[in-house]
Amino acid sequence: MEDYLGVAKKKGISDEEVGAVQAVVMAVQAGRIKAQLREVRARSEDK
Repeated sequence: MEDYLGVAKKKGISDEEVGAVQAVVMAVQAGRIKAQLREVRARSEDK
């Protein structure tokens, strides 16, 4: 991760921009995990 952040700084990407991208990625990841959990619950209720 530090390698990517170093490259971003060299390209002139601000810490705020990196933080915004990280927030979006975490939100998408959380949504994916929530969807997987919902699927597991639905399967377990069907049994």
